[in-house]
Amino acid sequence: MTGPSEKDIKEIRWRVEGIDGSVDLLVRANRKQILSDLIDFFGRSKERVRVFLEIDGQKSVEGIVKSLQIGQPHVSRRITELKNEGLIELASITEGRYIYRKTSKVNILGLDSELRKTFKM
Repeated sequence: MTGPSEKDIKEIRWRVEGIDGSVDLLVRANRKQILSDLIDFFGRSKERVRVFLEIDGQKSVEGIVKSLQIGQPHVSRRITELKNEGLIELASITEGRYIYRKTSKVNILGLDSELRKTFKM
């Protein structure tokens, strides 16, 4: 038995791109409701917002801790919440340091600017 052929892999990629495009359209179409739900998720937690805004795909968790001057357990807890909500994902692990980035849907929604406006940051 052989593994997937190059043709199979290309077809899978094509289908995944099609699904991603469809999801992007749905996110755009439902932007107001999704943003409302996400603002509810952030609630009154400025700490959660600050950690989220600090995630940039380059800073490690330790870098975020230093930048925000918040205890490491608090930052880790917030990162777990953000991952579970589907707002961030692991970008890389470099020398044992975890680096997270925001998901593409966050950019479609313009969530960063919405949070800055809502929380006056």
